[in-house]
Amino acid sequence: MRHSLTDAQARWAIDEVRSGRMTQTAVAAALQATLSRINQLVNGKTYRHLHGTAGQRITDGGKLYGLAETPETRHYREARFWDRVDMTAGPHACWPFKGVTGNRYGLTAAGQNLAGSTCSHVVAYTLACGLPAAPDRKVLRHLCDFKPCCNPAHLRPGTKGENNADTWRARKEGYTGAREVADPEPPPTGGWKIISGELAVMLRASDESRFWARVDCRADDECWPWIGRTRNHFGYGQMGWEGFQTALAHRIAYAIHHGLRLKEIPSTTVIMHKCPDPELRNNCNNPRHLQAGTSAENIADKAIHGTDCRGETHHLGRRYSDAVIRKIRERYWLVPEVERPTITSLANEIGATVTAVSNWLKGDSRKEAGGPTGPHRLTGSS
Repeated sequence: MRHSLTDAQARWAIDEVRSGRMTQTAVAAALQATLSRINQLVNGKTYRHLHGTAGQRITDGGKLYGLAETPETRHYREARFWDRVDMTAGPHACWPFKGVTGNRYGLTAAGQNLAGSTCSHVVAYTLACGLPAAPDRKVLRHLCDFKPCCNPAHLRPGTKGENNADTWRARKEGYTGAREVADPEPPPTGGWKIISGELAVMLRASDESRFWARVDCRADDECWPWIGRTRNHFGYGQMGWEGFQTALAHRIAYAIHHGLRLKEIPSTTVIMHKCPDPELRNNCNNPRHLQAGTSAENIADKAIHGTDCRGETHHLGRRYSDAVIRKIRERYWLVPEVERPTITSLANEIGATVTAVSNWLKGDSRKEAGGPTGPHRLTGSS
């Protein structure tokens, strides 16, 4: 694997991906680089001088996986950061970043997306001031001369020269740890913004808000369609939930409404749609339109409302239309027996298996396609 790219190679990679001519995976293979390196390059995390962002703080812009971040998710992410800061000594003391030994800066990978920096004190000052990103081309001076400290009152924006002067003064005076701050940084209007709370509760609120952000929540008596990007073969919305890589959206909606964990709903229990709108019947996530039932009850309900996936409406049946199957039946049954094509030849002609064609001809499957299913038997239209 290539350890670094030239500016020319980096420009080429950015142009190819942004123009849509190549995927990031294809560019990584062409340059013998890792996919992670190409992803960081395209997203402006590296080679910032090529993006015109050198010296600027780059965050995730309040988006996660391409979707706008909900306030509950933002609060949870900030609370997770502050949970790693030891604030037990009081508002005027140093707040060291947990896990740091000695007089060293704390580091957090989550800070890059939150504030545009991995330094814990920079993230702390940015979040406490309610800024969208850390100040560009600025350093934060530790007034307490204690590098792990994340107390925003002990941090003051300044220049590299001022920061170096602080360091040399501390060394000259023999300080190797925290010193008392006589002139703390004043808080912004409204005070320091420090989010805290029970992380488990905040995580649940974050997950639920992310789910409902993917649902078009209309009036109480209307259907609530799924507007997220991920769906399964049957058109149902889905997303990762409570450790499941994919879970059906309407099952999640039912669980949230009834205060259940997803695993508390038996796998044999089907969540049925009782929607008044036939167009959105299988795309609805309004908990008032959802009811638990058995598989047999669900199949019967689908048959009544005509929403069961059969024939062309089934994802496995879209390859062979009703017209194709009807034509095969007519070619086989509406000619004298000696002139009939073999089932194998018909299967090879359309790229289907012999078993599938045999079942179609006998009417054992795809009955709704119509056409003859025997010398003297007709089903549907002929």
